[in-house]
Amino acid sequence: MNNVYLKKLPQYGFATIQSSLQQFVQHVYQLQHTTIFYCISGEALFTIDGNKFRFTPGQIIICPTGSNILLLDITSDFSARLLGLSKHVWLAARSAMSPETMQSIERNTHQGCNNDFEKEFVDNIFRQIDIIDAEASSCNENNDYHRQCIILAVNTLLLYIQRISKKNIQPMKESSISGNNDKLFYEFRNLLESKFRENRSVQFYANALKISTRHLNSICQRAGGQNAKEIIDHYTIIELQVALMYSHKTFQELVNEFKFPDQSYLNRYFKRHTGFSLSEFRTHGVMVD
Repeated sequence: MNNVYLKKLPQYGFATIQSSLQQFVQHVYQLQHTTIFYCISGEALFTIDGNKFRFTPGQIIICPTGSNILLLDITSDFSARLLGLSKHVWLAARSAMSPETMQSIERNTHQGCNNDFEKEFVDNIFRQIDIIDAEASSCNENNDYHRQCIILAVNTLLLYIQRISKKNIQPMKESSISGNNDKLFYEFRNLLESKFRENRSVQFYANALKISTRHLNSICQRAGGQNAKEIIDHYTIIELQVALMYSHKTFQELVNEFKFPDQSYLNRYFKRHTGFSLSEFRTHGVMVD
């Protein structure tokens, strides 16, 4: 990955680059930040967390932090735009989207730019991002201003993807998943995204997948670099952070929504994983990228 690109991410909260993605060819790379890929030209055969698909001009893919990327093959004219986002920027941009909506659009290919109007719309978003990037690079002050501009641009892009996904989504087919363990991790992740509010027990997910907890932990460690409980808690904490920072839900409403026994339990759970109480996090807007 380009060094300038990587240095900008923690400094500005975002980074963008046009690339042939040669560094991903026949080499598994785990993304350290949420990344939006936009195919400009050529074609590529990708796997993301074991899911295989073809990436063609006009397509957009959103890959969350921790996604494992492998390029199996690319054409000589392949080129793509990458937009990397820090945790703070990404959570703010997607705050208006429900977890179910994000589940439906992450790690899927979306065929945008179906006509001249759509192409101009998407191109304008990336042109705006380029302008923000250039301005942020030319001055070392007011980074919050540039972050807010990027948040608005990404939110606009997400709204566009949500709109086109209702009719154009191309879901990853189960048959394209390579290997039984990859298939099980894919099933675990999808089950987690739909059940995390009601169930945060490793045993529940192992039972649902008809495997042992030890096997599930092994699969998660290999594919995601964390055990099953760490993945479950990380996903839950992310959604709690979004709710605390970008909604007006009371703590009791969060207790009810996330099926915690009471506010005291929720507060201890949140502080154990973040170092901050619910009120401290909401009051100070704490977010570690």
